[in-house]
Amino acid sequence: MKNELSITLVSAGCTISGDMIVDHGISYFGLLDGGLISTQGLLHVGDGGLVKGNVQGDHVRIDGRVDGNVHARGTLEINGHVSGDIMYCGTIRLGPRAALNGTLKRVARMLTVEPEASESAKPELASAAPAAEAAAPERAESNVTEISRAKA
Repeated sequence: MKNELSITLVSAGCTISGDMIVDHGISYFGLLDGGLISTQGLLHVGDGGLVKGNVQGDHVRIDGRVDGNVHARGTLEINGHVSGDIMYCGTIRLGPRAALNGTLKRVARMLTVEPEASESAKPELASAAPAAEAAAPERAESNVTEISRAKA
C-alpha cells in the first residue's frame, strides 16, 4: 500500500482560509488565504491558482500565483508569478512565463524553513538539533564547495 499514489486536488472555484498541510502531493487550482505545505511529493499551484501565504514542499511547481515565500527542498519549477523570497535546495527551472518579485537563494537542504512549532513542541526541537548538527558537516562541505565554485 505504500506504493499508492496519493494526490489532493483542489479545483478552481474553491476558496480556503487558513494553512493547509498535506503528507502527500497536492495540485491546487483554487484560492488559498494561508500557507500551503506538502511534506512529500509534488506541490503544484496550477494555472489560475492563487496562494496568499508561504509555500513549502519537496518538489514544487508554480504555474499560478504565490504571494509569499517559496521553499523547495528538492526541485523547483516556476511558470507563473511569485511575489516573495525563493529558497531551493535542488534544481530550479524557470519557464517562459515565470515572473519573480523577491530574492532567489540556493541553500543546504537542512536550512529550509519548517512549519513553526507550538511553544510546547519547541523543547523537542531543541533536543533534536544536536543530532542534526552531527550530520551537518558532510552536507556543509559539499555546499561550501558549490558556493565557492559559483563565486569563482
